[in-house]
Amino acid sequence: MVKTPKIVIIGAGSLFFGRQAIWAAANLPGFRGCTLSLVDIDPERLEKITKLAHLVAGPTGARIESTDDYRTALRGADYVVLSFSRDNTYYRRIECEVGAKYGIRSCSGDTIGPAGIFHAVREFPAILEIAHAVEEICPQAWVINYVNPSAAMGIGLMRHSRVKSIALCDTHHMPAKKESYLELIGEDKSKVDRFDMRIAGVNHFTWMLHARLDGRDVLPEIRDAFARAAVGEIDEGYAKGRFNNYITAQLADVFGAVPTCTGHTKEYFPFYQGRSPIQEKIPPLAVFDCDERDRWTGRVWQEIDEYNSGKRPVEEFHSSLKSDHAADVIHTMVTGDGRTYFLNLPNMNAIEDGGRAVENLPDDAFLELECRFTPEGPRPFKAGRFDYGLRAYQYLALDIHELTIEGIMQRDRDLLVRALSIDPLVNSIATARVVIDELFEREKDALLDWPEREAAPEPVLTNAPVTRAQLQLY
Repeated sequence: MVKTPKIVIIGAGSLFFGRQAIWAAANLPGFRGCTLSLVDIDPERLEKITKLAHLVAGPTGARIESTDDYRTALRGADYVVLSFSRDNTYYRRIECEVGAKYGIRSCSGDTIGPAGIFHAVREFPAILEIAHAVEEICPQAWVINYVNPSAAMGIGLMRHSRVKSIALCDTHHMPAKKESYLELIGEDKSKVDRFDMRIAGVNHFTWMLHARLDGRDVLPEIRDAFARAAVGEIDEGYAKGRFNNYITAQLADVFGAVPTCTGHTKEYFPFYQGRSPIQEKIPPLAVFDCDERDRWTGRVWQEIDEYNSGKRPVEEFHSSLKSDHAADVIHTMVTGDGRTYFLNLPNMNAIEDGGRAVENLPDDAFLELECRFTPEGPRPFKAGRFDYGLRAYQYLALDIHELTIEGIMQRDRDLLVRALSIDPLVNSIATARVVIDELFEREKDALLDWPEREAAPEPVLTNAPVTRAQLQLY
């Protein structure tokens, strides 16, 4: 196994992983003596994050490289972490605003709906370009994707590249996720090794299908605990966190399984859009707060400046940060420590029998599943099956992601219209068309050259007989 790995971070200026990787290089045994190759196309951010890396990880023996050319960085790479998003908040604001303008409220806007589709449209071409470079320069390296929408990007890499890849989301970091459910039902988190919890689903649309503690079925207790927590629940004040206990309890009551990522999952359903004449007891979804994300980003960069200038002691960096999902995954792959992780990968090659992890979804369904690393790579544990109704929503989410990637690969706007048309939040094909067209216009500076979509002929409305061709809309 690799003992002193070379880890390439493309998008090192990303505040969601760059700092954590630097912390890991200084503090995790599996990173000791590693080469940390930082890549970013923003020269100011790259300079700052590189200076921080030298300050924090350099004294521990880590070798720090810095470049704006990812091809140079890929030479000799063992792990390639994709953690970039060009002007994320700027474009996310556009996507959420355009969606809301046409009645589609996105509380997160990074996975599904107009924002999820266009995040993929903007970023997947770069991901695929990097993947092809990995095939050429360092074909044995693992590509670890942190770019949303995680499932769509993972599907794209699975279908259109030959790299070894996994896609990550930090929602189900272990053992913290198990511990949180134990505490929810009044059990001590020291029982974590006796808690058999099975979670599965499309990324950000995951569900607890099975939960047993010492052989006792505790899934009903978890559902009841969320129902109790929903009583008197107050508005948390930010879009992803509003009334999540209420929504979790309600969805669990309807579908049986418990949603495990409600801050995202609630925007996969039409129930919380505020359109029904029979209103829910909670307000409609709030639209993602891009201003707060900008303020957070500014605060973190100020902290980095203060570490680099000496205004803040480097010891504070070591004590205030910690490892994250991607860093821990790499650490386990390097050291073989046996930890399990929730990873996004195809629904096959289960540890128990080599079959499907979710038995009633297809082999190539790209799902978030608990996995263990083997010498051949990660393999999922069996998770059970989705009941009718919820399984249909899983298929729908998968089809949206599949259509999005195929639309990008073919540069076919009509496939993107189809992807958005089947989204449960979209209530007319006309809406899907206008949203896609408007976002192409608003974001044209960030997109590859896509051909214009031909206007669809209007149906002929007449009492006279018409031919099938006259009624053809596409």
